[in-house]
Amino acid sequence: MTAMLQKLPLDPASLNRVGDPARPGMNKVRALFKWMLDSDPQPTEGQMKVIRESMLSGDPLADAVVAMYGQLPAGKGRKLVDQALEQGIDSLHNPPQALLALFRQIDHEPIWLDRELLRLGCEVSYRVGMSGELVLRNMSLMGGYLAGAAAKPLVFTGQLDRMANRRLIETGKFWMDVTTPGGLERGEEGFKSAVRVRLMHAQVRSMLLKSDSWDMRWGYPLNQWDSMGTILEFSVIFLTGLRSLGYLFSRREREAVVHLWRYVGYLMGVDERILPANEKDSMRALYQVMATIGESDDDTRRLGEALANASLQNRDGGVQQYLGRLEYTLRAGYSRYILGDEAADKLGLPRTLTKYFWPAQAPVRVGLELARIATPGANKALMWLGEKARKGQFPRQVKKLKADTTFTPVKKLFR
Repeated sequence: MTAMLQKLPLDPASLNRVGDPARPGMNKVRALFKWMLDSDPQPTEGQMKVIRESMLSGDPLADAVVAMYGQLPAGKGRKLVDQALEQGIDSLHNPPQALLALFRQIDHEPIWLDRELLRLGCEVSYRVGMSGELVLRNMSLMGGYLAGAAAKPLVFTGQLDRMANRRLIETGKFWMDVTTPGGLERGEEGFKSAVRVRLMHAQVRSMLLKSDSWDMRWGYPLNQWDSMGTILEFSVIFLTGLRSLGYLFSRREREAVVHLWRYVGYLMGVDERILPANEKDSMRALYQVMATIGESDDDTRRLGEALANASLQNRDGGVQQYLGRLEYTLRAGYSRYILGDEAADKLGLPRTLTKYFWPAQAPVRVGLELARIATPGANKALMWLGEKARKGQFPRQVKKLKADTTFTPVKKLFR
């Protein structure tokens, strides 16, 4: 593998988080993906080796910058990063080598980068409006908790109820920044947010690796494989969730969303060897994530319940409390519909008939989508409405929750 992989801290065979791709229940999933891909997605022995190594690999460039933080006066490292992001690395006098190496990578424009696809991927993300938030929160994020080991970094923050809202705000800020048309250009907010989140992950990784409670059999915290899985959550899993609601996308639109997140993954330090290049690659990678996912555990339930309960918090007055309970039930119903009852039970979600609401409304959405496709100017109008909705709601959430959107780890919460 490239320099993205570090010297392994232990034998990959000692990992206890790797599921068996040949375990009962995967045959039907394998057959489905084989039909969709027109090839067998089952990981080979060589690919399993890469998967295990990726689970034991951090982000050397970002990790070196975080190590640099510790050699400088408090806050100095972050100021250097901010200046390099705002004014360029050349604006720094004699910058540290770790910072030079990081910016050499992020300032390098990949030969495969297609700005037209970036633009289209952003437009698709805007067009779906608040449905995108529903899918990201109640399918992508919620489903990510099913892998007990992968979710451990969140558990180690403690105060799960408080941190659930913090993560929603941070994820919303990050998603809005990187999906804004033009936002990934050098110096724009999407580009800067991707790098800041990358460094926040490296800081969390450093803190957890120093913790006596971290078990390396879980793999590296926020490792390469889990980071690639997060890119899938925002791309093909995101698209799958929207299609389950009745949204329609052309092949070029789907490829555009995947391309957008390929570049975000590049900026966030995901090794290009495991970073999917197109929709087919992404679906193959998704199967391999599902095939090797570890067991759920008690932390899966704790995180699932905390995320679901976020809808009930900060509700003042009878009307607001009623609306909170309704939102909680509808969101839980969507998770149960899209993830399945077995997964929802592991996440501690209530059994509710609202899971039938979502497939029932899908035909209506399909009809609206067909009308959109046939109506000139409809895409532009929906983009405007989507931008207005999410840019109007987000500042209110930040103010209401007094949330921090600077992507800075809260050290005092780590146990």
